[in-house]
Amino acid sequence: MGEIVRLVLLKLVDENLLFNGEASEKLKTRGTFETRFVSQIESDSGDRKQIYNILTAFELLPSGTDCDIVRMVCESVSTRAAQMCSAGLAGVINRMRESRSQDTLKITVGVDGSVYKLHPSFKDRFHATVRQLTPGCDITFIQSEEGSGRGAALVSAVACKMACMMGQ
Repeated sequence: MGEIVRLVLLKLVDENLLFNGEASEKLKTRGTFETRFVSQIESDSGDRKQIYNILTAFELLPSGTDCDIVRMVCESVSTRAAQMCSAGLAGVINRMRESRSQDTLKITVGVDGSVYKLHPSFKDRFHATVRQLTPGCDITFIQSEEGSGRGAALVSAVACKMACMMGQ
């Protein structure tokens, strides 16, 4: 996500809509705007200090309006990312429901990943979009603490097995 934000910011600079039309060499350098900065910017309390500190570390002198625009870019990119992830999962869940010829599918999904765990609103956006795209499904999300995709799958499988055993 960080690289996409960086590219959007550069486009806005090129159109003279951000940083008085001037980008620093650091902002122009590929890979410098890390995804963690997106999370930190969206976690800003509203006083813009966090945003300002990140942008000054990029050798920029942002105005209050610049900080607001950067926050909007981060929110737009992270919302889009959550929706893209949701669409893929929703497609799989809907296919499962249809293949089982069920009106309602009750399912547990194990989720892992640093963006899911650390971004201030990715998880909520992701859950809301998956549920919006999967009518007729009762979805429970479980966050894996294992730290790997394999761990997320294991948590999900164990939770499903336990639910089935309790239902019998």
